[in-house]
Amino acid sequence: MAGKQAGSGVESLEAKLVEHLTFQARRARREDLGTITRTCLAEAARALEPRVAPETAQPAAITGSAARWAREGVALETVLDAYHDGVRIGLEFLTEQAAGAGADQVAAAAGLIVRVLEMVTTATSTAYLDEHRQVAREQQTAAQTLVSALLSGHGVARLARRAGISVAASYQVAALAIPAHPDERRPGMGAPSAARRKLRRVQAALATPLGSRALSLLSDEGGTVLVPIDEISAMTPLALTPEVLDLLGEAAEVPLTAVVTSGDTARIPELAGLAQELLAHLQAEGRPPGLYRLADRAGCDGLQQVRRPVVTSTNDRRITRSA
Repeated sequence: MAGKQAGSGVESLEAKLVEHLTFQARRARREDLGTITRTCLAEAARALEPRVAPETAQPAAITGSAARWAREGVALETVLDAYHDGVRIGLEFLTEQAAGAGADQVAAAAGLIVRVLEMVTTATSTAYLDEHRQVAREQQTAAQTLVSALLSGHGVARLARRAGISVAASYQVAALAIPAHPDERRPGMGAPSAARRKLRRVQAALATPLGSRALSLLSDEGGTVLVPIDEISAMTPLALTPEVLDLLGEAAEVPLTAVVTSGDTARIPELAGLAQELLAHLQAEGRPPGLYRLADRAGCDGLQQVRRPVVTSTNDRRITRSA
C-alpha cells in the first residue's frame, strides 16, 4: 500500500511540474525566444510525463522552432541559454515544493526535468547540425558548379552571382593527382569508403592554407584547384606551394603530385588543360611526387599561340611518412 501511495505521489508532483511549466509558457504572451522555449519545455514535459505517454517522439513545436532559429541564424548558445533559464524556473518550483513531498517524489520530478532538458537539447542541436550540413552541401554544390563554369569558360558571371562567390581577375591553376591509399588496395569492400575518407581529408585540408575563396573540383584520384590572385588576397598571397602540397599529402596519407601555372581568368580552360596534360605526362614517365610549375613560353597573352609547356621547377622534398 505504501508503495502505491508513493507512486501516486510521484505522479502528482510530476503533474504539478508540467502544469507549472505550462503556466509559465502561457504567462508570457510575447513571441520572443524566451516565450517559445518555455512553450517547448512545457510540450516536452507533457510528452515525457509517465502517466501520459511512457515514450514519445520529439514534439513538432521543438523541432520546428529549432529549425527556424537555425535558418534565421540565431546562435545555438543563445537558444540553449533560453532553455536553461526555463529549466531553472522548473528547478526553483521543485525546490519550493520539496518541503511537502517525499524524497522519491522530488527525485522523480527532477528526473523528469532532466529528461526534458535532454530532449530539447538533442532536438535543437540536431536541427542546427542538419541546417549546417544543408548549407554546406548547397555551398559545395554552388562552388563546384562555378568551377565547372570556369573550366569550360561559359556562364561564369551568371553562376557567380547566383552562388554569391566573387570571381578573381586571375588564378593559380593547379592540376592535382591523388594516388590510391593503401587501404584502397586491400581486399574486401572497404576500398570505396577509404577513397571517400581520403578525399574528405584533402578537401578539409585545403581550406586553411588556401582560404575560403579557393575553388576545387576533385575526385579521389585528383582534379583541379583554382586559387584567386587579385587585390583582395594581395596582402596575404595564397598559392599552392610545395609546403601546402606536403600538408595535403599528409592529410591524404599518400604523396601527391601537382602541376601549377597561373593566368587571367579567361585563360583557365586553356591553362587547366595544359596542366592536366603535363600531369598525365609526368605520371606516365614515372616522375617523383612533388610540385611542378608549368611555363608558357608564349607569355601571358591569351591571343598568342601556346607552345609546348616545360617544367621549370620541381619540389625536391618527398613525403616519406608511411601511409
